[in-house]
Amino acid sequence: MFFSAGRCLAISRVGRFATVRMNSQLAAKTGAETRSPFGDLNIRPVKRPDSAAYFMRKPKYYDLIAALSNIVNCHGDALLQNKQARSSWKSLEQMEKMLDIKMTKNEYEALKEQLNQVNSLKIEDSEEAKTVQLYLNQFRSGYSHYEVVNDEGEVAGNDTKKQTKKSSLYGNQTEEGLWFASGRRKQAKAYAWLSPVADAALGSSAASNDLSTAQLLEEKTENPDSEADGLLDIPKPKFTTLGEVLVNGQPLADYFPRMTDRESVIFPFQVVNKLGSYNVFLKVRGGGHTGQSEACQQAVARALYATDTSSHKAIRDAGLLETDGRAVERKKTGKPKARKSYTWVKR
Repeated sequence: MFFSAGRCLAISRVGRFATVRMNSQLAAKTGAETRSPFGDLNIRPVKRPDSAAYFMRKPKYYDLIAALSNIVNCHGDALLQNKQARSSWKSLEQMEKMLDIKMTKNEYEALKEQLNQVNSLKIEDSEEAKTVQLYLNQFRSGYSHYEVVNDEGEVAGNDTKKQTKKSSLYGNQTEEGLWFASGRRKQAKAYAWLSPVADAALGSSAASNDLSTAQLLEEKTENPDSEADGLLDIPKPKFTTLGEVLVNGQPLADYFPRMTDRESVIFPFQVVNKLGSYNVFLKVRGGGHTGQSEACQQAVARALYATDTSSHKAIRDAGLLETDGRAVERKKTGKPKARKSYTWVKR
């Protein structure tokens, strides 16, 4: 009888499994230990992923979004309608460092939206509401992880109000006692450190200094060797009591030769009438001389705003805290400048 190759293979398979079945029946009768025919194969159970987002591009990010969504879904009735409580969350760079992932701006905005929704929940259970707020504290600006979770891994219940530092938007005080703030203008960014001058030095210089700032600046323009040069050329010890201003390690007059730029930098001190009360060190980069001088102005104003609450109204009224977002309009195609057009010729 002729059998095809496929039929022979099928018969061999049937015979093999029949032999295995007979051996198992024989072992059951005799009480012998049954041996699996697949025992010699290297087959291990497949390990399941720890997260449902394991195969996604950013598992940590989507796990966090899912966790926040679950909180909102569990307390959907407690969500304040048409009014979400806003909070100051960590910046994009701080979030990336804390979560150890890279996020786009759109992903960061989506995360903030979810955090705002959870923050808007009005949960009746006080213990659960406290736990949710402690969970959100790790994402808030000014909180560290060690303030939310203690060394034993338990949630710290008394850290809801504790913050590591003040908001850096309007300046804060460093560990060395300096007042620090930052400012922006166009493509320039500046950092300012203010150190209060000794009261004794201010008292001794008040009687000897009879010139106003405007007079000193005018004399600086007319005569480079006048006493006005000492006001801005800080390394001269005669005028150090008026407040030392260094920009990138250089005196203010050397770094900003133009009068208008120097006036922009010292304008916040004139507003609060504290010219010469602080030694100032500025670091600035990017942009041109106008952008750098106005960035320094904003940094100095924000640092002054943090030093004394009595000067808040004057600095706010002068408009020194808000960033001026204006920039040069781009050149248009087919035009020589941003808006200028060529003369139209009929032929």
